[in-house]
Amino acid sequence: MLSKRSAQSRDKSGTADSMKRISKKNLAALLAVTSLTLRFFALPYSNRDLQIFNLVWYETLYAGIAKALGTGFANYTPPYTYFLALATFTRDLISPLTAIKLIPTLFDVLGAFLIYKIVKLKFEQSDLPYLAGAIYFSAPTVMINSSFWGQADSLYTASLLACLYLLMIEKPLPAIVAIGVSFSFKAQAVFLAPFLLILALRKKFHWLYFGLIPLVYIIAVLPVILLGRPARDALLIYTAQSNTFDSLTMNAPNFYYLLPREWLAVIVPLGILITAVVLLRWAYNTARGKIVLNHENMLLLALISLMLMPFLLPKMHDRYFYPADVVSIALAFYNPSLWFVPVFYQIISATAISGFLFNASPAAITLAVFLNAVTIAVMLRAQRISEGREKTGSRTRSVLSWGATLVTPLVLFGLFLNFLPTPTFIRIAYALPIPLNNALEKSERFQLASQTASYLISDKKPTYFNRFQFENGKPVFNENEIALMDKIKNVAQFVLKFCQMGLLTAFMLGLLAWSGNWLTEFRQGIRRGGWLAVGLGIVFGLAGAVIIAQALGEMQNAEMLKNLFPMQVLQSASLLTAAGVVTCGLILTRANASVEE
Repeated sequence: MLSKRSAQSRDKSGTADSMKRISKKNLAALLAVTSLTLRFFALPYSNRDLQIFNLVWYETLYAGIAKALGTGFANYTPPYTYFLALATFTRDLISPLTAIKLIPTLFDVLGAFLIYKIVKLKFEQSDLPYLAGAIYFSAPTVMINSSFWGQADSLYTASLLACLYLLMIEKPLPAIVAIGVSFSFKAQAVFLAPFLLILALRKKFHWLYFGLIPLVYIIAVLPVILLGRPARDALLIYTAQSNTFDSLTMNAPNFYYLLPREWLAVIVPLGILITAVVLLRWAYNTARGKIVLNHENMLLLALISLMLMPFLLPKMHDRYFYPADVVSIALAFYNPSLWFVPVFYQIISATAISGFLFNASPAAITLAVFLNAVTIAVMLRAQRISEGREKTGSRTRSVLSWGATLVTPLVLFGLFLNFLPTPTFIRIAYALPIPLNNALEKSERFQLASQTASYLISDKKPTYFNRFQFENGKPVFNENEIALMDKIKNVAQFVLKFCQMGLLTAFMLGLLAWSGNWLTEFRQGIRRGGWLAVGLGIVFGLAGAVIIAQALGEMQNAEMLKNLFPMQVLQSASLLTAAGVVTCGLILTRANASVEE
C-alpha cells in the first residue's frame, strides 16, 4: 500500500516538473513569437540616423562595393560595412531599409543563443536558459535598437557576450579574440576592459593576450586597405568618431547630462582622468580582494564594468548602456534577488533613447540619470557583499568623507542663491522700507523686478528685455543695463552650476557611503562641512558690504536697475544668504553631533 502511494507521489511530482518545463518553454516560445511580430511591424519605420547615414552608405555600396570600401565613405568601422555590402545583394528581394535592419536583428538571434549558453552553465537540466534567451530577444531596448532604430549595437555586444561566455568556461585565448572582434565593430567594447584587467591581475590569462585585440582589428580592416583606403584613415577611425559630436553627452543617462555644454573643454579631459583613476583603482582593489571568480561573480563584475565606464566617461551616447541592459538579464538568472536591475536598465535605456526617437522630455532623461546612479550603487553594494567585505577601505573612506566636507558648503550656498532670483524673495525684500520710484507704481515695480531677476536663472537671450517698454514706447532698460544683466547672468549661472555640481557630488557620495557601508564617515564629513559652511557664511556676511559696493559700482548709467534693486534689496540678499548658510551649517553640526570623530 505504501509503495503504491509512493509511486503515485512520484508520478504526480514528475507530472508537475514536466508541466513546469512545458510552461517555461511555452513562455519562451510566446516571447519569441511576440518579439518577431513586433520586429516585423517595426521594419518599415525610418529615422534621421538611417536617412543620413546607413541608407546613404547602402546606396554607395550598391553602386560599387570594391570602389566604396576603398574610400572613407562611412564613419563606421569596415567590419560593419562588410555586412552592409552583403545586404545589397538582397535588393531584389527586400527593401534597403529592411536589409539594413536585418543585420542587427540576426545578431540579436546570436545574442539570444549566447545568453542561453551563459545561463545554461548554471541550469544544465532546466528550461530556464530558453527563457533567458527569449527575454533577451524580446527586451524592449534590444528590439528598438535593432528592428526599429536599425543601430549596430547588437554586433559588438554579441561578441562581448561570446567573450564573457568563453571566459566563464576558461577559454581565455578565443575570448580575447572575441573581444578583438567586438572592438573591430565598435569602440564601446572597451567598456569591458576593467573586467578583463581584473582577470589578468588574477592571472586568469597572460598579459600578452591583450596584444591580440589590436591584431584582430588590423586583420579586420586589412581588406579595405588592400582596396585602396589609406591605412591611417582605416586604423584611426575611432579618433575621427570621437570628434563627430561636440557635446558633453548625447542624451546618455550619466551626470554629464546635467552639466552645461559650455564647460566641455574643461570637463572632458577631467572626466577622462577621473574615469581612468576610478576604474584602475576599482579593478586593482577587486583583483586584490577575496571575491571568488565563479560564474555568478564574473557576471557581476562584468556588469559593473559595463555600467561604470559609460557612466563616468563624457561624450557618451544614449545607446551606450546597451551591453549593461543585456548582461543584467543573465545576472538576474544567477542571482534572482537582482531581478530589478534588468528592469531598471530597460527603463533607463528606453528613456535615454526616447530623447532622440520620440522627443522625450529632458526631465524624463534626468530621472533616468538618477535611477542609473542608484542602480550602480546597488551593484557596488552587491559586489561588497559577495567579497565578504564589511565596508570600503579606510583610505578610500577618508578621502571620500573629506569630499563630503568640501561639497557641503556648495550645497548650502546653492540652496540660498537659487532662492534670491525668485518672486518670493523679491516680495520679502520689497516689504522692507525702500526708496520710492516715481516712474513706476509699487505693483509694477515688483513685477518688473521679479521678471528681471528671473532672467538670471533662465535660458533667455538679452533680447528678452526688448519686451519691456513704457506707455510712450520708450524702452525700460537701456543698452548698458541689458549688457550688465547679461554679464551678471553669466556669473550667476556659473556659480549656480558649480553649486549644482556640489549637490550632484554629495548625492553620489551618499550612494557610495550606502553601498560601501561607511555612512558614519559620510556623516562625519557632513558635520565638518557644516562647520566649514558656518565659517564661509560669516565671511560672506562680512564681505557683503564690499560685494554690494561693487554691485552698485557696476550700475553706472543703469538708473532703472538701481531703482529695481536698491541697496536695501542687495543687503537683504547678502544677509539672507549668509544667515541661511550659517544656520543650516549649525543644524548639520548638531544633527550629526552624535557621530564620533
